Amino acid sequence: MSLARRLWAAFVARPLGMPVPPNLFGLAAFGLLGAFVSPGFWLLGAGLEVAYLAGLANNRRFRAALDAQARSDEPAERRYRSLLAALSPQRRARQDALEQRARGIVALLQADPIMQAHVDSIEQLVWLHLRMLNAGQAIAQVLDTAGAESEQLQQHEDHIEQRLQRTDLDPELRRSLEQQQQVIDARQVAHAQARLRHERIHAELARIDQQLALIREQALLSGDERSIGVSLNALTAAFNEADRWLAGQRDLLGALDLHGATPLPSRILRGGDSPPQRMSQGVSR
Repeated sequence: MSLARRLWAAFVARPLGMPVPPNLFGLAAFGLLGAFVSPGFWLLGAGLEVAYLAGLANNRRFRAALDAQARSDEPAERRYRSLLAALSPQRRARQDALEQRARGIVALLQADPIMQAHVDSIEQLVWLHLRMLNAGQAIAQVLDTAGAESEQLQQHEDHIEQRLQRTDLDPELRRSLEQQQQVIDARQVAHAQARLRHERIHAELARIDQQLALIREQALLSGDERSIGVSLNALTAAFNEADRWLAGQRDLLGALDLHGATPLPSRILRGGDSPPQRMSQGVSR
């Protein structure tokens, strides 16, 4: 990891899972002392800050923790890039717009130490949105084929039905025609199911948009942590419900992996390289 990234990780490090980086408290303290007591505290604070960042960024244990987190983020990063690259330009633009809105919500939540615990719910929602866009795109490809072949399939089935009505038909040929008819019927049923699933995915994507809008409004307008928490709890429940539904669609989506345990890469909504959430006391300030 580059020195610049290690310095940023040190700047926002939260030892022992603290909700707010203690480094910010130190900067605030020296800032107030410099403003109300003596400007000399600003120089003292700047010197201590440089020494703190340099010491922590070069600490062996801290660097090992950063490297371990970078390795753990690799599968998530690869999977995210793979799903994003598979999207059409229109769907990718929709995902980008949602991520931008979600980053604004995360910034609001991170401003409150109590609200930071709910950031994971927003990340899960963004991850689900990306997976659903991929699911919708896969189903759309099936529907495109179905639309082009619908009339042809029906004509083929009608022709088979007419041939089966003959009494002098060879038994082997009759069996082959009946099997063709069963395959056509199965394809028509699959096409009908695909249309229903496509509508459901569109409904779920619209619900995600509305839920994000609701959370943003509540985060902006309400200072009551309990009211925001209730909405986010409902959001998490909705995410679990939609995720369970999506996992049951493998019969149509085939090899498309939509239900993995890989999390959303932390950089998507939090920006930069997210530092370890827990570190030992040996590397705390």
